[in-house]
Amino acid sequence: MNKTLKLAFFVCTLSLLGLTTSQAKDNPSLSTSAQAVSSVRVETLGELAPAISRRFVGRVDAVSNVNLSFQVAGRLINLPVKQGRLLPKGSLLAELDATDYKLALEQAEVRLKQAQRDVDRKHSLLKTNSIPRAVVDEAEDQLRLAELAVEAAERNLSYTRLEAPSDVLITRRLADRYGNLAAGTPVVRVQDVTEFRAHISVPEDLVRLVSNPDYIKAKLLLPNDEETSIPLEYREHATEPDQVVQTYQVTFGFERPKDLNLLPGMTVTVVVNADPLLYPADQLDVALSALNTANDGSYFLWVFDPALGQVTKRQAKVGRVSGDRVELLSGAKAGEQVITSGGSHLREGMKVKPFSHF
Repeated sequence: MNKTLKLAFFVCTLSLLGLTTSQAKDNPSLSTSAQAVSSVRVETLGELAPAISRRFVGRVDAVSNVNLSFQVAGRLINLPVKQGRLLPKGSLLAELDATDYKLALEQAEVRLKQAQRDVDRKHSLLKTNSIPRAVVDEAEDQLRLAELAVEAAERNLSYTRLEAPSDVLITRRLADRYGNLAAGTPVVRVQDVTEFRAHISVPEDLVRLVSNPDYIKAKLLLPNDEETSIPLEYREHATEPDQVVQTYQVTFGFERPKDLNLLPGMTVTVVVNADPLLYPADQLDVALSALNTANDGSYFLWVFDPALGQVTKRQAKVGRVSGDRVELLSGAKAGEQVITSGGSHLREGMKVKPFSHF
């Protein structure tokens, strides 16, 4: 049995001993004999569905972080962005001197007109059989090449403007105005903030939960205001653990709050609640206070028979601890009643009277 279970069991035992001692002081007729225990607390197995609620330290992040650059070379003449500013999709981020690219487009358009006139003239000659068909085909190929050259020149001209591909947060300027830039030189670093992401690291025993995202409810608690929360939606999870701490990263998404200065990189608290349906139908859990320790270190339960009004001792095997409850692997089945208080004063076959609460 792991240290966590032993510690939790020890705390529950001390609490029960304190309660029994207090009762004995209030009523001198009570003793530690078997007849002293006239009433006990019971729990019907299977009535309380197991559940998981865990808190994690998370990190806010953008959908992506990218360095934007021009696809063509040129002199940077305009860089209107300021670091830390949020800009909508399509906003101008930077601009190159487009003079040379405008001239290239004009030249391509002139050649296209020449090629079109050449094709028209040769089609007229073909009607009178003055030239062979092959000459016309070659002229049409030249026309198509001229059309492609115009398209390329228009595209290169459009590349002189660098615009926001989505709603972006300007992280850093990476170039200075009036400098000559080669194609692909980073100009500005931006973060895609169409939504925010929250990353948490979970231990391996909780990774199975993310395979059922429909049964998971997660929320983000705002810094310095845990009464206000933001609902989270599952996005993805890593299938390879961290090499050092052996945890798996799980990512949730949420809409960027407009009235809160929440930025990528900030630390937040994420609460994850798992639906009880994630558990097998036959899985049971029981209060830690129901466990009793034998001389050999094993655990046992006292099971109450309502028909006879007496208790029976059962050996028990347990699994994982969750709060003040523990997974019950064997010892009792769903529907049976187990004693959750006063177990240290019971003996086999003792008649007791159950009650539901203190």
